[in-house]
Amino acid sequence: MTAPAHELAAYRAAGGYAGHADLLAEVSAAGLRGRGGAWFPVERKWRTALAAPAPRVLIANGAEDEPGSRKDRRLMATQPHLVIDGALASAAAIGADTVRLYVNAHAAPALSAMRAALHEVLTAGLADGVDIAVVEAPATYVAGEDSAAVEYLETGVARPRTKPPYPAHAGLHRRPTVVSNVETLAHVALIARHGADAFRAHGTEGCPGTMLLTLPEECRTPGVYEVEVGSFLDEVLTKYGDGFTDGPARGVQVGGPASGWLPADALHVALDPESVAAAGSTLGCGAVRVLAAGHCAVDAVTSTSEFFAREQCGKCPPCRMVTQFIHGVSKALLAGKAAAAQLDTAPTLLAQVRPNTACALPSFALPPMTSAREVFAEDFATHLAGEECGLVHRGRSLRIEDVPEPEGATP
Repeated sequence: MTAPAHELAAYRAAGGYAGHADLLAEVSAAGLRGRGGAWFPVERKWRTALAAPAPRVLIANGAEDEPGSRKDRRLMATQPHLVIDGALASAAAIGADTVRLYVNAHAAPALSAMRAALHEVLTAGLADGVDIAVVEAPATYVAGEDSAAVEYLETGVARPRTKPPYPAHAGLHRRPTVVSNVETLAHVALIARHGADAFRAHGTEGCPGTMLLTLPEECRTPGVYEVEVGSFLDEVLTKYGDGFTDGPARGVQVGGPASGWLPADALHVALDPESVAAAGSTLGCGAVRVLAAGHCAVDAVTSTSEFFAREQCGKCPPCRMVTQFIHGVSKALLAGKAAAAQLDTAPTLLAQVRPNTACALPSFALPPMTSAREVFAEDFATHLAGEECGLVHRGRSLRIEDVPEPEGATP
């Protein structure tokens, strides 16, 4: 994904901002899937918006609210023109006259770079006819959800909207709105420049291209790395992460704290959405989380449940109920005061309330707990018995800002 970062002249000399005569067809041929976490085909989102009446809106989503993820802010800080180029190219493809660059308010280097690059673009007249601006996104978990981004831009309150309609049908001011992750837009810019075949030269048949992966502080060389989709997780952790600081890890979450835990002996898994799902986790935004040697899985699950209980926005009482229930059970388990029946209740409760919530947040607290209960059964059995597990309890409260800005690992 290498491209000149800040200097517009150099970026244009490399082929940037040239546009593409039929970008929709090229993106379709490339098989590009969104890199925000859902891995949804970009073509389908574009066609949905195109089926609705113009004028349309394009939102470049750089809210990046997943604890441990630094890929988007690293990309925007080092390659802002690549993101803006992709946003303008996407806007042209879907007939959008409004573009909003939605950047996490706490990502100072990213905000500075995006503002500077946009100033260059506007001065050069490369966005004529497009209302484009940088907007600071609240540093809250739900603010990055597609409809919550739309709601914030319209009302100043970052809360998910009840769906349907989805933003691609009726988003900002009821206009068809495509919300695309900034990494997705960077790929759009490169597809416009180099074509679908060049994009498909990497990755897998079902999920072509590369992806940005954030390796955590438990790795010897943490940071953001660009890898081919389909690379094997264990090989990536060795090649780029240089292994773990505390020796072999007990397990890994591939897609951030909402994903399922994989045991240490199951890390030879291909990094594509379907393979990771088949292994029992989710690829998500590629924010790897590690359970280090000697650390307690129940403690890790409790930190995750606390995060989701805290970050629910309060709009939907069923969401508040289920996230607080899961966190309450996790805390009780950590203290050796929970019963297995309480753990068994969580999936049933979630199934009952999920149809009544505006977004999927209540679903995110469950996979970490249910997968950890299976993968680290001994930890759970010890705590259910009210005994001391003898493992490290970090007592860590996850935060969106819990990882320093990565240095040296540039996409």
